[in-house]
This record gives sequence, structure tokens and C-alpha cells, in this order.
Amino acid sequence: MSYEKVLGEVLRGIRLSAGLTHTACSEVINASHLRQIENGLATVKIDTLVALCGVLGVAPSHVLLLVEARQAGFSVEEHQVVSSKKFRALLAAGRFVSFAQEDAIRGIRGRKADATRDGVMSMQAEGLHKEEIARRLGVTLRTVQRYWIKGE
Repeated sequence: MSYEKVLGEVLRGIRLSAGLTHTACSEVINASHLRQIENGLATVKIDTLVALCGVLGVAPSHVLLLVEARQAGFSVEEHQVVSSKKFRALLAAGRFVSFAQEDAIRGIRGRKADATRDGVMSMQAEGLHKEEIARRLGVTLRTVQRYWIKGE
């Protein structure tokens, strides 16, 4: 079964167990769109899911945990155990390292550019020529010129 279909079923179950109608959720989502989502015929945007979960009184992460458990064919408790082990392993491997906001905005290309700039400046200070720096860093001469400190 598709993720969207399971998500819709989970949301319908939560809404019904909370005793809410489609209309009761209409402040955050159109009732007909909610019906489509619950039937797996439409997708839900993240911000809409978060708002809907607010109305339903549940955390979006809990909804997604239920969906993942159903997708995997586990009970919620079994899935929590497996998921916690995987999450701890990812944390230990450094996969969820906190980045400063500026680093997160710059992304991988920005960090690579920073490393190239630092390399150019370092090798320039050592007295290497632009061509040699470009060869060592594996970049074009133009890239080296971009980071070359003028007057040195």
C-alpha cells in the first residue's frame, strides 16, 4: 500500500477517535481535500500536516511513526524499538550533526567553496603560483583567481 494511502488511513483513524468531523478540521484544511487525503487520493503539504495534527492534538512525528509501523508490518511498539536503534546508530555515525544556521544555509557547495578558498589562501601564503594551486586543488585557474588575495 502506498505511503499516502496509509497516511490517509492513519489521519482518518486519529480524526475519528478524536470525535472530529471533516468540517471541524476546516480551519486548517478544506473538508473535500481532507477526504481526498484520507482516501489516499491526494498528498498533504508538510505545513498543512503540522496544522492538522495541531487540530487533532497529536504530534506529526507520532503520525509518521504510525504510518511507518504499518508500512513495515510491525506493531507500533516493535517499530519504536527498531526505529530507536537505527536512530541511535545514525546519531553515533554523525549523520545528524548540528550545523550552525549559516552553515546549513550555505549547504555542501558553500562548504566546498569555503574549503577551496582556505586552500588557495594557504598555498598562496606558502608562495605557490596560481597554476600549481589549481592543479593541487583540482580546480580551474579562474577559481584560484577568484580567491587570490590581491597585492600578495
